[in-house]
Amino acid sequence: MIRYRLGDAEATRRARWAAVVRAFSSLAPIALAIILLHRLGWAPTLAFWGVAAVLVALVVTRANLGYASTRRKLRSLAVTLSDEDIHVENARDGYSIARADVARIVEVDGSLGGLRVESVPDARSGVVFEAHVPRGGDGYTDVRRALESWRTIERRGRRGPAMRVAMGVAVVGAIFFVPFLLEDFVARSKLVAAALVAGMWLVMRVVMRGR
Repeated sequence: MIRYRLGDAEATRRARWAAVVRAFSSLAPIALAIILLHRLGWAPTLAFWGVAAVLVALVVTRANLGYASTRRKLRSLAVTLSDEDIHVENARDGYSIARADVARIVEVDGSLGGLRVESVPDARSGVVFEAHVPRGGDGYTDVRRALESWRTIERRGRRGPAMRVAMGVAVVGAIFFVPFLLEDFVARSKLVAAALVAGMWLVMRVVMRGR
């Protein structure tokens, strides 16, 4: 019988990073849109900045609430592994996945990764249960060694170095170079320029959600 817990320090760290990523993902597209609109010659009014300030405050508040909720869930997480099943307990409920019902085991690379045990679809509801074991907790190595005897553990990287570099170049290019290119479209059509702003905003949202 192996019992796993994440620990307060690691739960706090993971929850903090998750909150930062969520806040940045929400604010970055807005900041890019403002920069591009400024290049269009649009002068924000005092009312606009008031609304923007409220939006920022809401994002920060949401990030703080998300941090508290995530930290509470991670601190309460407990995983028990026996020869027959893996049992997960958290702040809301608890459930088990029998060893015979495990469809796959995936290990996600990175300091914020960990193990994910997936069940076969439930015969009646079709629901797939998942047991998450974050890296860094007490007993992680023991849990991984035991699960490896159940079936082959698949490895999955978060994003390779090439993809991370490409995304970084795209974001930097959007913020620093697109505004200059936008001036050419302004000279031709403000409608086309506005469409470009909307398109860049959507691209930024997709990129930030995928991080």
